[in-house]
Amino acid sequence: MLSPFGSADAAPTPALDVAAGIERVMGDEAMYRRILGRFRSDYTGKVASLRDAIAAGDATLAHRLAHTLKGAAAMIEARALRALAMETEQILRAGLPADSLLLDRLEAQLARVIAQIDGLIAAPPSGSPGTVEAVLAEGDVTRLCALLDIGDSRAQDLMAKKRAGLCTRLGAARMAELESAVAAFDYERALDILRTRQERQAASPGASA
Repeated sequence: MLSPFGSADAAPTPALDVAAGIERVMGDEAMYRRILGRFRSDYTGKVASLRDAIAAGDATLAHRLAHTLKGAAAMIEARALRALAMETEQILRAGLPADSLLLDRLEAQLARVIAQIDGLIAAPPSGSPGTVEAVLAEGDVTRLCALLDIGDSRAQDLMAKKRAGLCTRLGAARMAELESAVAAFDYERALDILRTRQERQAASPGASA
């Protein structure tokens, strides 16, 4: 059974396979968390650096950046990111022109990985006091919306229980807005934040917050 930290929302497909990532480090969740934190610190904005290297004509640096991103993505089980980084690396190794659309996809996938890392790191380790649930079903969102709509304070309890899943779904910035609204008892604003996210996801299931 996955720990609350290791679970993830099934729609859209998570950018990280957290269960596989924890298994990769022999089940050491604390170590996996540290690796995620290091990845976030080292690789946020790395595609921008890759673009700069390509623009400067530094093929060696560009290839190295793509190669290291590929390896780091493999370590944390960010498989889609690894595949895109590997494709970029192969193009650069062959001396072919960099595909701007591929770099756009690489950058977008890296952003998805960072957003999920933010949500996972926000959750306490499994087994610790106050552990929250990262699994977020559509029924949970529907129930939360219903509670907010009638001004029911139980919405706060549900948000606390499902905080990690909500953070993964909404992204760190939008989650902060939601928590701020609920803390101020501005349930109408909180409901608007959730509904706006649902409408965007319905229009484009793969879109990030």
